[in-house]
Amino acid sequence: MLNRDYVNGLIHTDDAFTFLRCDRSSPAFWEMKKKEFLAMFRQLGCPTIFPTLSAAETKWSEFIVILTQVLENNVITLEEAENLSYEKKCDLTRKDPVTCVRYFEHRLKCLWEILLAPCGPFEGNGLEDKYIRVEFQFRGSPHIHFIDKLISVNAKTTEFSEELINLQRHKHSHTCKKHVKNGIKCRFGIPYFSMRKTMILEPFSDDEKFTKKEREEISKNSQNVIEELGKISKDTDNSLTFEEFLEHVNINEEEYIKMIRSEFKKSE
Repeated sequence: MLNRDYVNGLIHTDDAFTFLRCDRSSPAFWEMKKKEFLAMFRQLGCPTIFPTLSAAETKWSEFIVILTQVLENNVITLEEAENLSYEKKCDLTRKDPVTCVRYFEHRLKCLWEILLAPCGPFEGNGLEDKYIRVEFQFRGSPHIHFIDKLISVNAKTTEFSEELINLQRHKHSHTCKKHVKNGIKCRFGIPYFSMRKTMILEPFSDDEKFTKKEREEISKNSQNVIEELGKISKDTDNSLTFEEFLEHVNINEEEYIKMIRSEFKKSE
């Protein structure tokens, strides 16, 4: 064990860190989980959906009732919980992160029961396999990523569609903004560029060279399109077709595709 070459060999092959696989915060643990996921991916094929779930503590009135009772020994009604200020709700959740996590886990278990139920939303198209990763955000709340392999999915408009869509709308905040050369940009790349159909695009090759004027024009088009997409996303009544959108931003489809490709970076 004291042989220097043997120790260096263990370090070089990462075998020296395998004992940390049971430590959830260690690189060895996540390396093991990555391999499990890749093996699952190769064996089962591409997943059908990739949802991300975050805790919305301030919108769960029944949870605010629980926190108020636990922290302040005060029993309030659901209506009173709904009428509490946002700052008060945030203060309650910050004071008791353990209860927040336990309640989130309870809701997640209920969600799985619904998704896996024979008469659930995927009736006749049951879940075959799933992979889950739990993270904790800066504020201490749990955050779930999971992928599912479905036989098929049937998306029908329901009375709850608009409410559910509103929950999926991204709102820029200090956590998603990053400073770049031309200003501030969303680290998730939102708003996403609209497309007529699904396409596989690649970054420009080394042979595709542009003049300084062409690069400036592409950059100008990109900035204009992103600004217009931001405005359109706030207008819930807007229903532009793809052709109308191109006309609206005053760009043809060829230039539009070129602009999108310019945003890609080549992998090393």
